[in-house]
Amino acid sequence: MEKVFSKKRLLKELNECPSYEGIDPTELAEKLAELAQIGKTEEEGVSRFPYTDEERQAKQLFSEWMKKIGLTVREDAIGNLLGRLEGEEPALPVVLTGSHLDSVPNGGVFDGPLGCVSSLLAIKALIQSNIPLKRSIELVVFVDEEGARFNNSLFGSRTMMGEVKKEDLKRFKDKNGNILYEAMKENGFDPEHISSAFRNPDEIHAFLELHIEQGKRLETEEKNIGVVNGIAGPVWMSFAFYGETDHAGNTPMEYRKDTVAAAGEFILAVEKIPRKYSETAVSTVGKMHVFPNGTNVIAGKTELMVDARDIDENARDQILEALKRSAQEIAQKRGISVEMKEEVKIPPVIVPDSIQKIIRSAAEKSGLTTITIPSGAGHDAMIMGKYVPAGMVFVPSHNGKSHSPEEWTSLSDCVSGVQVMKEALKQLAND
Repeated sequence: MEKVFSKKRLLKELNECPSYEGIDPTELAEKLAELAQIGKTEEEGVSRFPYTDEERQAKQLFSEWMKKIGLTVREDAIGNLLGRLEGEEPALPVVLTGSHLDSVPNGGVFDGPLGCVSSLLAIKALIQSNIPLKRSIELVVFVDEEGARFNNSLFGSRTMMGEVKKEDLKRFKDKNGNILYEAMKENGFDPEHISSAFRNPDEIHAFLELHIEQGKRLETEEKNIGVVNGIAGPVWMSFAFYGETDHAGNTPMEYRKDTVAAAGEFILAVEKIPRKYSETAVSTVGKMHVFPNGTNVIAGKTELMVDARDIDENARDQILEALKRSAQEIAQKRGISVEMKEEVKIPPVIVPDSIQKIIRSAAEKSGLTTITIPSGAGHDAMIMGKYVPAGMVFVPSHNGKSHSPEEWTSLSDCVSGVQVMKEALKQLAND
């Protein structure tokens, strides 16, 4: 089997696609393939960062697609791209839907773009059906969701909801020293008037985002659609173990104060602790530094970073306290010390039952199977959900692969996702 994206590979699955009114699988494949060419890497992945030529090309193409189906298109002061389908009662709060077009370095084709294209084709199908819609629907392409260039993820959605101020824009730099504020100006945006991009939550009825699962549950359990019940809030906490640096050959085992051994014991605790508190919680050590990092040296200092997250904030915080206790007990037992510091703490977002019910009903009406599933990864829906009712539709990721050229979702699953978005948006617009 091919390991990377190609339109040919997608179209091989054309005969397996379900048939839904107003949804053209070939058009879906062609649009994903066209976006995949912008920022294409040698490894057949995508590198498309904010405020670059590649991003500009992708947004221009998407803007043309929105205009072609009859949407009124505009860009706000920071580069969020919006297309509006006017409803019968324009004064009502709008239904917002969409995702992002930027990528991680050498990322996949589906993460972000599938959400944007799905919303586009769902709206197109609604237009063609001539079904009256009370509320207006706005499709948004958020700028800089990944944070790959300026380490400033979820930037577009955070700005829309008023979480970013003008002075923040001068704090972020890319690896070449380019300041976010200046990059925005060079690309024709207006950072001085960032507040014009803010939206009043009262103007938004709901937000709906489709995304690839980036995990294996849907594929493993052979389900079509994941109904997201919450987006996990991460805590990043640093742990530094301090012992004694000694010679690896001349220091007997009983006299050692080895911080790598302490860290190893702690890492095993990080793996075991979450299940004691929650079925949906996870914790990970993905980053570690050993000092002085010599083969024949007992390390006197070892630093590591723990990522702990759950959709249940109380359970997550209990896990955090258990991790602290474990680190302290290990250090005390080994006669060393440990320092702990909380680096990042973001609250989880729960998807309202009413939104889950709409998504589940849309899937079942379309003959699709569902499971309720948490999102361990952060998405723009996580920011929107802090202020307005927000939901997410997951479609399967082959082998759970994401953030790599191996990222893959079958055309059949993509089409099913568009259908669910169409039905859910219709219901939300007519609430």
